[in-house]
Amino acid sequence: MIRKILGLCSRDHGHPAMYEMLDRGLTDFKSRQLSWESLLHVAEGHGVAPLLYKHLEYLGFTLPKSHHRILRSLYQRSRLSNEIRYRALNEILGLYQQEKIDNLLVKGIALANFVYTSKSLRPMRDIDILVRKKDLEKAKQALLEMGYREEQAHEIPEYYYHLPPLIKTIDGLPVTIELHHNLLPLDPSYPHWPLEKSVDSALPITLNDFVAASLSLEDNLYYLYLHGFRSPLTYEEFRFIHIADIVSLTEKYYQRINWERVHARFDGLPAILSRFHFITPWRDKIISSLKLDIRRAPRRPGIGYRGWPRHKINNTPLKKIVPLIFETFYPSQWWTQIYYRPLNGIHYLKVRFFTHPRAVWRWFKAYVRQYFQKCSSA
Repeated sequence: MIRKILGLCSRDHGHPAMYEMLDRGLTDFKSRQLSWESLLHVAEGHGVAPLLYKHLEYLGFTLPKSHHRILRSLYQRSRLSNEIRYRALNEILGLYQQEKIDNLLVKGIALANFVYTSKSLRPMRDIDILVRKKDLEKAKQALLEMGYREEQAHEIPEYYYHLPPLIKTIDGLPVTIELHHNLLPLDPSYPHWPLEKSVDSALPITLNDFVAASLSLEDNLYYLYLHGFRSPLTYEEFRFIHIADIVSLTEKYYQRINWERVHARFDGLPAILSRFHFITPWRDKIISSLKLDIRRAPRRPGIGYRGWPRHKINNTPLKKIVPLIFETFYPSQWWTQIYYRPLNGIHYLKVRFFTHPRAVWRWFKAYVRQYFQKCSSA
């Protein structure tokens, strides 16, 4: 029930059909006397507490006074924190401009600016900046001179796709900067994506009268999918804010997006977008314009990958071993269709019974190889 409510709220703009479903869900939640505290806790973890606040306010739905106060404070905290981050970012970008360090803003710090109607609606953990690999040390040194300090307790190797976080406390808020030389982890499941790949098609954005740049609309869609939903099986499960980013960007800019370019780069995206309909429904004009296939609802919508190796066997209680094995080899249909892209037919069966088990087998071989390497070096 919690995931259903938060899924519906995973968008900037609501519409009548969505609000009707949300109202029914909230009324049911209230009648069953479920935990509002749990709802708010999960909403914060998924990065959608401000969106939950926005949509509840629109509906005029009354939470218990103490929980309404908590939710409003989460929204206000996001607003104040992001105001500080944007002030810090303006200073950083001004210096980078002087030093002639080309850069692109990615993820939350960019999306909050040009996708969402209010910067308060997109919480973020850090500020992600993509620079050329040759400028990485220069960009880091500029931050050090501004008073940022490298996080001491980290496990990021030298060859990683971004530097260890650089942190500075501003007005009581630890502002964290991640300097990237590649957009995605250096993993075979991801394309190589340095700044040079997107700088020529970059989207100009304005930050308090300062002109910055982010990925193009088309690159943003592809990147948000890869980052949120195509990570290796060991990574954490998707968060609802990842759905909100894609849905909000698509609904706001679907008439400006070059869909021919999207198809040329990533022909599976419409299939992915159609699966989000079963979390937070698309408007009719989007379904019609993008020709989304929503005829057959997938089983277990909103449930990500919950098998091994994301969840370790040695950390699993004995009574949950069998469910873990089931989730490993037979994950939710919704996740399978998003991760591997085919929706039905022989291609879906191939993914379900060959492609996915083969991926699990490759992870098993990697762990066995790693185990024997440790034994031989001991």
